[in-house]
Amino acid sequence: MAADLTQERSGFSSLLTELSDSDVVIEAGAQGSASSPDASAIQLLRDAVEASYRALAGPVAIKLDTIAAVEEVAKRSTSLWVRVQARGGSGQDGLGDPADPSLLKFLARGTLAIIAWMDGSPTLQLADLQQAIRVLAWGTSITTTAHPALPSSSELVNAISAWQQAKNAMGAGDSVRIVTNNGSADLDLSKRIAEPRTLLLSRKIVNHSADMIFVVERPDYQASGEWQLKHGETCTTAVVEPGTLLDKFHRRELDIRPGDALRCKVDLETSYGPDHEVLAERYRIVEIVEVLTATAPQNQTPDARSATAPVAEHSQELEPAS
Repeated sequence: MAADLTQERSGFSSLLTELSDSDVVIEAGAQGSASSPDASAIQLLRDAVEASYRALAGPVAIKLDTIAAVEEVAKRSTSLWVRVQARGGSGQDGLGDPADPSLLKFLARGTLAIIAWMDGSPTLQLADLQQAIRVLAWGTSITTTAHPALPSSSELVNAISAWQQAKNAMGAGDSVRIVTNNGSADLDLSKRIAEPRTLLLSRKIVNHSADMIFVVERPDYQASGEWQLKHGETCTTAVVEPGTLLDKFHRRELDIRPGDALRCKVDLETSYGPDHEVLAERYRIVEIVEVLTATAPQNQTPDARSATAPVAEHSQELEPAS
């Protein structure tokens, strides 16, 4: 819906009494001699609201429509009224059927909980925010009907990052208030989280040894120490320490080609989020136990394979034609 722009607030204040569970109002004001917050700052605040709703909604589709935008020049403030559509399943309009009405209460309260945690938590432990959201889910009827999936750590951090970007666009003396039918919250613009992604690294397990078999996707032709390997469905870049059997590959004493496999002793570095979600894995190969040659085509002899190996190696050194 197109935004209704006015210069008067008398009518807008009365409209706030008609907010439904699907409505969110963003009020932003500037201090001093500055003019009203510019449109880009308001858009970042809107994006942060949307990111929070999407993180909390899980598989439910979220769409925001702008109902009204009011600028008060004398007060140097701008208010934006948006309406949230939450739909799940599939429908003729592409958004699906309307979600359980109690979901809207959960989304609004969860968004306010994210703001309260960002501005009021002394430790900024992501587990505390997840527990608060879990309690909110238990307190709504949706837990007995739709059973919403609680947001993962990475989804919450995406929303937190959006709020930090919005805060960075505002001045230190500015003000922002988020109003819903289920409560309101004032943003503390002085509270900033410089690197939201670091919130995910609250737990880390390093150097777990394991015996693993990797399929070679691309050998280390440039002797950089990094091999493009695949383990199951996971593709990774593995760092190989000097002094392993693969040193013979660089001396051209050992033929290794894409499709071959390496039986290795590996040190794993695994990073976990506070909800035990695996965020990243890094493999460091410390010993090559065996090179498992891929089955050659029936019409190709082992001698033919060895004869073509130097060609593959030399091809990596050719300069591209200009």
